[in-house]
Amino acid sequence: MKYKNRNKASFPIWQYLIGIFIVLSVLVFSFFAVLQVSMQPRQSAKEASSRLAKEYADLEKVDSFAIYNGQESYYSLLGKTSKGVEKAVLIAKDSNEIRVYRLDQGVSQAEAKSIAKENGAGTIDKVTMGYFQDQPIWEVKSGGTYYLIGFESGQLVSKEGL
Repeated sequence: MKYKNRNKASFPIWQYLIGIFIVLSVLVFSFFAVLQVSMQPRQSAKEASSRLAKEYADLEKVDSFAIYNGQESYYSLLGKTSKGVEKAVLIAKDSNEIRVYRLDQGVSQAEAKSIAKENGAGTIDKVTMGYFQDQPIWEVKSGGTYYLIGFESGQLVSKEGL
């Protein structure tokens, strides 16, 4: 008489598949839950800043939102008024001080990129409006280097690298 080895468990393949499906489902759900929680502060800052920009700078449409982290942090919004005037709005993160600039009265983003390239920048990663040393600036990021271009003067204010 032959006896089957009863110590060895034999599971049908569908049980393995169900287990793998459950583990993968938990991992995917956890990833999206963490992603949502991590994006919540930025999203709420964007919504609050957009409300302030609409109220104090008459921005009808916000085209871009960024956070400038220099000596102080600012929420930077670019958009258009109801009359089609392009404006930049800087809102200080800690004091809620609001600064409004007409984009046609200073150096454009494209000009700021060009000035940064003239001063050694390679591929431009991003351009953000900010406030540094009592003046509005364009922060041009190229790799690990930040070029601060004066919005009103068009001059290189500072070049900071990592």
